[in-house]
Amino acid sequence: MTAVGLLAAAQNVCGQEALRISMAGDVAAATQQQNGSSIGYYNVLLGSAAWRFSTGLGLVFNDNVRLQPDAESDLIIQPSLNAALHWPITLKNSLDVSLGAGYSAYLQHQDLSQFFINPGSGVSFDVYAGDFKINLHDRITITEDAYQNPGNGNNQNLVSLQNTVGTSALWDLNKVVVNLGYDHVNYASLSQNQGEPDAASENISANAGVRIRPELMTGLEAGGTLINYSQSGQASAVPTPDAVQWNAGVFGSAQISDYISARLDVGYTVYTPDTTATNLVTRDSSGFYLSASLSHRVNQHVNYTLSAGRSSDLSAYGQAQSYYFVRLEPNWNFFKNYSITTPFSWQQGTRIYNTTANSDVDYEQYMLGLNVSRSLTQKLSVTFSYQYIRQNSAQAGLNYTDNIVGLNFTYQF
Repeated sequence: MTAVGLLAAAQNVCGQEALRISMAGDVAAATQQQNGSSIGYYNVLLGSAAWRFSTGLGLVFNDNVRLQPDAESDLIIQPSLNAALHWPITLKNSLDVSLGAGYSAYLQHQDLSQFFINPGSGVSFDVYAGDFKINLHDRITITEDAYQNPGNGNNQNLVSLQNTVGTSALWDLNKVVVNLGYDHVNYASLSQNQGEPDAASENISANAGVRIRPELMTGLEAGGTLINYSQSGQASAVPTPDAVQWNAGVFGSAQISDYISARLDVGYTVYTPDTTATNLVTRDSSGFYLSASLSHRVNQHVNYTLSAGRSSDLSAYGQAQSYYFVRLEPNWNFFKNYSITTPFSWQQGTRIYNTTANSDVDYEQYMLGLNVSRSLTQKLSVTFSYQYIRQNSAQAGLNYTDNIVGLNFTYQF
């Protein structure tokens, strides 16, 4: 839920922006597209259209469902259904549709029960014309975990809908690659009595890269966002200000070896909220952004991705913030038939604007996880997951610890 996103869904030589509209949605969509490139990913073939169907059943124990200092626990049952379509309409044009949806049934806190739609769900249509690749897309997600939006100032269960519709164009001239993107994003709060404003944003982005060598690319990137908030239903007496954000910078990517690749984005960003609202305190929102990432296959047993940097992001619900982050995701393949990951993340942020009555909303969040997956049969698999979240804030009411334990069964038809 950030400021600017470059929506190139092409090769890894494309520019990867430092500021993103929805990182979870983009990553999930990219993963879906990568999986879809292999016909073996699908389990039903109808003419030229390939389908993939699966169903899941998750059992989740959460010891702090409301993310409050005084924790309340619950057991959650999560049935889900997933479907994906890859339809090569012509040799160069293809349609991809993906939907992962389900229901979270809380046994004790039934007011928190709700439907969800997984990131990456949506429609994507690729058109190739000469040196151009044009992508049209519409992505939708419904999430319920407030910890995914740290520093939001309200730890209550945050059920949010985000829909992104737009287009991107890739112009590949071999030595030079140009990307252009536009997205219209709608945000809506689905939580009862949440008091958060809905919003809509217009996002444009562009970058151009030059291949200095086959394994090395560098270039320029820029983007801008205009966001408008609906004040109806907002509990606060101070309206959430509309805002404009723009960024400009440089990027570079390198395939250092067969097993190591790296990426660096650095530049300057300015976030300008409307200051006509009374009792609004605006912090300095101009500064640098930085995103550095590394992907490394150590050996046949260990590989990892590491990213770190600083970003200034819009939020779906008026909590624009600047923050530093570190994310590490190692994969361990020491045991046959088992897939093990131990993700870790750290984020420290400050809200860009606030009211005088609630002037200090700095926060620091740690997340540590463990995921173990195993195939029980050719079609049935199981995943055990554990997640620890700790958030510290200058506001005592926003300090919490959360432990989430899950067991999920997935059946591929």
